[in-house]
Amino acid sequence: MTHPAASQSDVLSEARAFFDEWVAHPEVRPPSSETVQARLREIALELDATGTYTHRFEELEFGARLAWKNSNRCIGRHLWRSLEVRDQRSLHQLPERESATSNALQSHINDAFRGGKIKSIVSVFAPRTPGKSDPVRMANHQLIRYAGFQTGTGTTGDPHSVEQTAHFMQAGWKPKTQDPFTPLPWQFYWNERPSPPQDVFTERPELLNEVTLVHPENEAFNELGLKWYALPLLADMALKIGGVVYPFAPFNGYYMGTEIGARNLADETRYNFLPDVAKCWGWDTSSNRSLWRDRALVELNRAVLFSFDQAGITIGDHHNLGLSLRRFALTSRVKIAK
Repeated sequence: MTHPAASQSDVLSEARAFFDEWVAHPEVRPPSSETVQARLREIALELDATGTYTHRFEELEFGARLAWKNSNRCIGRHLWRSLEVRDQRSLHQLPERESATSNALQSHINDAFRGGKIKSIVSVFAPRTPGKSDPVRMANHQLIRYAGFQTGTGTTGDPHSVEQTAHFMQAGWKPKTQDPFTPLPWQFYWNERPSPPQDVFTERPELLNEVTLVHPENEAFNELGLKWYALPLLADMALKIGGVVYPFAPFNGYYMGTEIGARNLADETRYNFLPDVAKCWGWDTSSNRSLWRDRALVELNRAVLFSFDQAGITIGDHHNLGLSLRRFALTSRVKIAK
């Protein structure tokens, strides 16, 4: 699949808007007006010659951080200045591109986890070239994600992953287990040509950094055998900086507890564990008017926060993160998604 080229004037306009935004952030030491004007002249010449232009590292770094700051639905974006930006734009040109890219992503996971003190990192790979297919991207939604296996009686694992799991198995993946928490393999696309799936986490299970979920008071809950991985690492979102698109830029923050306890493990279209949690307390689930779902949701979220805290792994709660986002919005000229 090739992508149509934007007009040179549009790209130059987006580049100018990007530098204007940079200059409007004096706290990050932006370039001077003279430097910006000289740079824009260079960009115009490069656009005339090639149809695109190449970011310098400092432009890539600020652009990635600005993209996080402006991510309207991210509750953790007040930490945008601390984002570590890794320049992986040339890895696709190496003869061993597959292993080099896989190793870079494994290093990203390891360094972002940092023994539980999670650090936000974005790894930026090759930019999109107008009129050509993307040099590299992945089939994966996240670098760490559990599979969903369709069975005769329903789904084992994550229903959200059923389609992707089937895709990987058709591409040759043969999972050694098919339990509720089987990690998916990785699959790269090189110029839109798929490579065979890599079962990375079978080879390096320590990269999963899974947290076993226990409840601070209820032993019956602990028998459910619930767990989740520590690091949310998105792999299918494109990054756009000054008119240049980076189709593959894996990024991680850290979890807010409700992402796991109120969505991934609780939603009826996901793991749907609320009925099992309610049984641990012996609540009557025959009618929703008893609010058993609400009570189970609170206890599941308590277990998530308690377990991550016990493991010494960074996790936010919706009260504190919501307050931080509101303070950030009031002081940073940004809007909160509604």
